[in-house]
Amino acid sequence: MGRKRIVLICFIIIMMVGGTVACSNAKETSNAAGTPTANNQSVDATKETGKPNTEAKTRSYKHMSGTSEIPVKAERVVTDWYYGQLVALGLKPVGTDDFVLKNHPFIKKDGTESIGKSLEKIVELQPDLIISWGASKYDNFSKIAPTVPLELSGGPKDSVRIFGDILGRKAEAEQWITQFDTKVEAARKKVSSKISKDETFTILNIWKNKLRVYGFVNMGGYALYEGLQVTPAPKVDKEFRNAKEWYREISYEVLPEFAGDHIILTTYDPEGTSTVLKELESSPLWKNLKAVKNGNVHVVNYNYLYNDDPIAVENQIDILADAILAGR
Repeated sequence: MGRKRIVLICFIIIMMVGGTVACSNAKETSNAAGTPTANNQSVDATKETGKPNTEAKTRSYKHMSGTSEIPVKAERVVTDWYYGQLVALGLKPVGTDDFVLKNHPFIKKDGTESIGKSLEKIVELQPDLIISWGASKYDNFSKIAPTVPLELSGGPKDSVRIFGDILGRKAEAEQWITQFDTKVEAARKKVSSKISKDETFTILNIWKNKLRVYGFVNMGGYALYEGLQVTPAPKVDKEFRNAKEWYREISYEVLPEFAGDHIILTTYDPEGTSTVLKELESSPLWKNLKAVKNGNVHVVNYNYLYNDDPIAVENQIDILADAILAGR
């Protein structure tokens, strides 16, 4: 009797130990094949949500000469023309054309060097991007740094958006456009309160010994007609509206056909040898123009109207508004 009891007790102990081991194994199996452990969760989460350690630093940009790999956000830019477009986006070019640098009245030269005609100077500046006017220099420039050739003829808002895309500064472009629109609207209201829509305007330039009439793009054309929205003289509107021609050299004889009620007049005579202005002012033809008779010839510094970049146009809005309203 005692022997049987001992055997039964031993059997029960063996079954209990076996059950414990089986449960332990089952739990481990469950952890391996079912609910993950804490360490496995970390690894799996990294696989599902992990991001690359580095972002792309360049991108492809198509332009008039092909395609270039340009920086996603350029920092050291050289340009032979597009000075104001860069500055409008808060980026001073490290180098630009000597003429542009010396003849832009609205941008401080600090931080930008003249590249002259020297490719060696551009190499020295170590640009990460070159933006040129037209494609003629593309082959040489592209050997130094990624190069984008452009020929822009639209207004300042279009060019700022294009450069915002190229330079990775789209947000800055939209910010500039917003403040530009606010500025233009204020100036337009000021002018329209004194100038009627019936009063017409013409931009004339004496360029050395030539007389030029300008349309809707440069020499203040965008600022005057698109910005301030004054009315162009009928002949100006007919010849230049939607035309590729930016200006035209004209003879004295046809001047009355182009002359509006107001004339914006600039003179470029660096050598001081031109006789055109004196000849005009002494001629009966000039004296009989309505703008001259009514004292509405508004003389503006040539350099103020020469450039057509966003910074220049922004300033031209105020300059032209003040010139038109002087004495009113």
